[in-house]
Amino acid sequence: MKKEQRKLAEKHTDKKLRFRLKIYFLISFAMLGVVIFEIITHAVTIPLAFVAIILGAVLGVIVARMFRISWNHDAKQVASQLDVFGIAILALYILFSIFRGRIVGYFIHGPAIGGFSMSLVAGVMIGRTIGTRGKIIKILKEQRVFQ
Repeated sequence: MKKEQRKLAEKHTDKKLRFRLKIYFLISFAMLGVVIFEIITHAVTIPLAFVAIILGAVLGVIVARMFRISWNHDAKQVASQLDVFGIAILALYILFSIFRGRIVGYFIHGPAIGGFSMSLVAGVMIGRTIGTRGKIIKILKEQRVFQ
């Protein structure tokens, strides 16, 4: 995104939504650091970590649907709120988070469980970042804030 577009996007995006997106990015970055450490210490192989990140990213894009992102005509900004479908996704996401070790442990065994789980979480956060950012850009284009 160009510098002018970034400034327009900031101006026309709710402060809470921008903050949430920054948090997603920071968590993604931190989790990728953990995954790299897990790879270096041979707790997980590169292909297994890569598969988990991709699976997590797909799940993250789906989870990004938790918040309904729309244009607020009064504030002339992109804003978000949790809707009924989002609440259902959030509940499923929380259940998955709680039972992640058991779910992953069913397919992966030994020390790779931790590395795979961390890779999965990193992917989810990357997917949430990509999904949320994509929705914001789509709405800003629909509102002709930028082309």
